[in-house]
Amino acid sequence: MTFSYDHNQSLGYLSGITSRLLNNTLAAHFKEAGIEMTSEQWGAIIILLNEGAMTQGALGERLHLEKSSVSRLTNGLEKRGWIVRAIDPNDSRQRQVTPTPKALDVAQQCATIAWAIHEEAQRGMDEEERRISRTLLTRIIKNLEGGS
Repeated sequence: MTFSYDHNQSLGYLSGITSRLLNNTLAAHFKEAGIEMTSEQWGAIIILLNEGAMTQGALGERLHLEKSSVSRLTNGLEKRGWIVRAIDPNDSRQRQVTPTPKALDVAQQCATIAWAIHEEAQRGMDEEERRISRTLLTRIIKNLEGGS
Protein backbone atom coordinates (compact mmCIF):
# COMPACT_ATOMS: atom_id res chain seq x y z
CA MET A 1 0.00 0.00 0.00
CA THR A 2 1.30 3.44 -0.92
CA PHE A 3 0.29 6.70 0.71
CA SER A 4 1.10 9.94 -1.09
CA TYR A 5 0.34 12.65 1.49
CA ASP A 6 3.65 14.01 2.81
CA HIS A 7 3.01 15.57 6.20
CA ASN A 8 6.33 17.43 5.94
CA GLN A 9 4.75 19.46 3.13
CA SER A 10 1.50 20.04 5.03
CA LEU A 11 0.84 23.59 6.16
CA GLY A 12 -1.37 22.29 8.99
CA TYR A 13 1.30 19.91 10.26
CA LEU A 14 4.13 22.46 10.03
CA SER A 15 2.12 25.30 11.58
CA GLY A 16 0.86 22.99 14.34
CA ILE A 17 4.37 21.88 15.27
CA THR A 18 5.57 25.50 15.14
CA SER A 19 2.71 26.64 17.37
CA ARG A 20 3.33 23.92 19.95
CA LEU A 21 7.08 24.60 20.03
CA LEU A 22 6.54 28.35 20.43
CA ASN A 23 3.90 27.83 23.14
CA ASN A 24 5.97 25.28 25.06
CA THR A 25 9.12 27.42 24.86
CA LEU A 26 7.21 30.49 26.02
CA ALA A 27 5.64 28.61 28.93
CA ALA A 28 9.03 27.22 29.99
CA HIS A 29 10.64 30.67 29.92
CA PHE A 30 7.73 32.21 31.83
CA LYS A 31 8.05 29.47 34.45
CA GLU A 32 11.82 30.05 34.74
CA ALA A 33 11.05 33.74 35.35
CA GLY A 34 8.52 32.87 38.07
CA ILE A 35 5.53 33.93 35.95
CA GLU A 36 2.55 31.57 36.17
CA MET A 37 1.05 32.32 32.78
CA THR A 38 0.21 30.14 29.78
CA SER A 39 0.79 31.26 26.21
CA GLU A 40 -2.99 31.40 25.77
CA GLN A 41 -3.31 33.71 28.78
CA TRP A 42 -0.46 35.84 27.42
CA GLY A 43 -2.31 36.13 24.10
CA ALA A 44 -5.43 37.37 25.89
CA ILE A 45 -3.46 39.87 27.97
CA ILE A 46 -1.73 41.25 24.84
CA ILE A 47 -5.07 41.77 23.09
CA LEU A 48 -6.62 43.46 26.12
CA LEU A 49 -3.64 45.74 26.71
CA ASN A 50 -3.37 46.68 23.03
CA GLU A 51 -7.07 46.99 22.21
CA GLY A 52 -8.62 47.84 25.57
CA ALA A 53 -11.49 46.36 27.50
CA MET A 54 -13.93 44.21 25.55
CA THR A 55 -16.65 41.70 26.12
CA GLN A 56 -15.73 38.13 26.92
CA GLY A 57 -17.37 37.14 23.63
CA ALA A 58 -15.27 39.62 21.63
CA LEU A 59 -12.11 38.33 23.32
CA GLY A 60 -13.11 34.79 22.40
CA GLU A 61 -13.62 35.84 18.78
CA ARG A 62 -10.21 37.53 18.64
CA LEU A 63 -8.58 34.38 20.06
CA HIS A 64 -10.74 32.00 17.98
CA LEU A 65 -11.96 30.22 21.12
CA GLU A 66 -15.25 28.54 21.95
CA LYS A 67 -17.38 30.11 24.71
CA SER A 68 -16.43 27.44 27.25
CA SER A 69 -12.72 27.89 26.51
CA VAL A 70 -12.81 31.67 26.84
CA SER A 71 -14.75 31.30 30.08
CA ARG A 72 -12.07 28.97 31.47
CA LEU A 73 -9.35 31.33 30.22
CA THR A 74 -10.90 34.43 31.81
CA ASN A 75 -11.53 32.52 35.06
CA GLY A 76 -7.80 31.80 35.27
CA LEU A 77 -6.86 35.38 34.43
CA GLU A 78 -9.29 36.75 37.01
CA LYS A 79 -8.06 34.30 39.67
CA ARG A 80 -4.49 35.60 39.18
CA GLY A 81 -5.63 39.21 39.35
CA TRP A 82 -4.74 40.04 35.72
CA ILE A 83 -8.27 40.98 34.65
CA VAL A 84 -11.54 42.09 36.17
CA ARG A 85 -14.91 41.12 34.75
CA ALA A 86 -17.96 43.30 35.12
CA ILE A 87 -21.39 43.60 33.55
CA ASP A 88 -21.12 45.42 30.22
CA PRO A 89 -22.83 48.81 30.63
CA ASN A 90 -24.15 48.53 27.04
CA ASP A 91 -25.56 45.01 27.40
CA SER A 92 -26.28 43.48 30.80
CA ARG A 93 -26.11 39.98 29.26
CA GLN A 94 -22.42 40.48 28.46
CA ARG A 95 -19.35 40.60 30.70
CA GLN A 96 -16.73 43.26 30.06
CA VAL A 97 -13.12 42.08 30.51
CA THR A 98 -10.56 44.70 31.57
CA PRO A 99 -6.84 44.21 32.24
CA THR A 100 -5.61 45.25 35.68
CA PRO A 101 -2.51 47.26 36.60
CA LYS A 102 -1.01 43.93 37.73
CA ALA A 103 -1.37 42.64 34.14
CA LEU A 104 0.41 45.70 32.84
CA ASP A 105 3.20 45.22 35.39
CA VAL A 106 3.91 41.63 34.33
CA ALA A 107 3.33 42.31 30.61
CA GLN A 108 6.65 44.07 30.06
CA GLN A 109 8.59 41.16 31.49
CA CYS A 110 6.52 38.74 29.40
CA ALA A 111 7.06 40.84 26.27
CA THR A 112 10.83 40.78 26.79
CA ILE A 113 10.73 36.99 27.08
CA ALA A 114 8.44 36.67 24.03
CA TRP A 115 10.71 38.89 21.88
CA ALA A 116 13.73 36.78 22.82
CA ILE A 117 11.87 33.65 21.72
CA HIS A 118 10.84 35.34 18.46
CA GLU A 119 14.50 36.14 17.81
CA GLU A 120 15.50 32.55 18.53
CA ALA A 121 12.74 31.17 16.27
CA GLN A 122 13.70 33.51 13.42
CA ARG A 123 17.45 32.98 13.73
CA GLY A 124 19.08 32.99 10.30
CA MET A 125 16.25 34.98 8.70
CA ASP A 126 16.91 38.49 7.44
CA GLU A 127 14.39 41.31 7.99
CA GLU A 128 12.77 40.80 4.58
CA GLU A 129 12.23 37.07 5.27
CA ARG A 130 10.72 37.93 8.65
CA ARG A 131 8.38 40.48 7.07
CA ILE A 132 7.36 38.01 4.35
CA SER A 133 6.69 35.30 6.97
CA ARG A 134 4.39 37.62 8.94
CA THR A 135 2.65 38.75 5.75
CA LEU A 136 2.02 35.20 4.57
CA LEU A 137 0.80 34.00 7.98
CA THR A 138 -1.56 36.99 8.18
CA ARG A 139 -2.88 36.16 4.69
CA ILE A 140 -3.49 32.53 5.68
CA ILE A 141 -5.40 33.67 8.78
CA LYS A 142 -7.55 36.02 6.72
CA ASN A 143 -8.19 33.33 4.11
CA LEU A 144 -9.35 30.88 6.77
CA GLU A 145 -11.47 33.53 8.48
CA GLY A 146 -13.22 34.06 5.15
CA GLY A 147 -11.80 37.55 4.58
CA SER A 148 -10.25 38.87 1.43
